[in-house]
Order: sequence, then C-alpha cells, then structure tokens
Amino acid sequence: RTCVGHRMWGALKGAVDGGLHIPHSTKNFPGFKAPEEKGQEGEYDAEAHKDRIFGNHVKEYMEMLQEEDPTKYEAHFSKFIAEGIDADKMEDMYTEAHEKIRSDPTGEPAEKKEITYERDEDTVKASDGT
Repeated sequence: RTCVGHRMWGALKGAVDGGLHIPHSTKNFPGFKAPEEKGQEGEYDAEAHKDRIFGNHVKEYMEMLQEEDPTKYEAHFSKFIAEGIDADKMEDMYTEAHEKIRSDPTGEPAEKKEITYERDEDTVKASDGT
C-alpha cells in the first residue's frame, strides 16, 4: 500500500500535468490535510505540493545541515556542491529541468555499458568492478 507523498504520486502528478487523463484524487498528494471529523471535506494545499515538487524540503534540510553539521552536509550533498548548487539554487535547478523537459520531452536513450558478469559459487563479479 502506498502512502501520502510516495514517488508514485509524483509520477501521477507529472503525467496529469503533461496532459494525460488519469482519474485520481488529490488525497494522496503532499499538501492534502485529512478532515478533522468524519463527513467533512479534506483540504488540498497546492502551494505545499508545489514546494515539494521544487525541492523546498531538500533546501530546508540542506540549510539545517550546513549550519549544524558542515561535515555531514558536505558528505550528503557533495555532488550538488561539485555542480555549484547550494540551497538557494535548488528551485532554479528544478525550474530549469522542467523547462528542458517541456522543450524536448523525448529524451535520449542511455548509453549501454558492456558489462559482463562472472559467477563463482555464491559470488557474482561484474567486469566494471562492482
């Protein structure tokens, strides 16, 4: 069973925003608040959902780690740091990604790696060292 905010709901939101007609409700999206009493309507906060899509929760975590534990921050976000992306540039990164997807939604197939596997009893070794 899936829970509120699961990745699957993000994929559903993307498909619906992309123009596909998929019957759904918003109660499993981030930003949905269940009703206090039985029989009442729940509330859906689209702005909270947008914040989640644009990585605001990651931005907050980055800022918290940067202040409280810089070593852990550097370990967790080393690839972001290498790309020059800090907490303030998170939303710009996602906005740019969405623009690229909209401009050319076809994508490019990933390059296939020529990896072979050898089995030795219970151990499997890959030619790329993994």
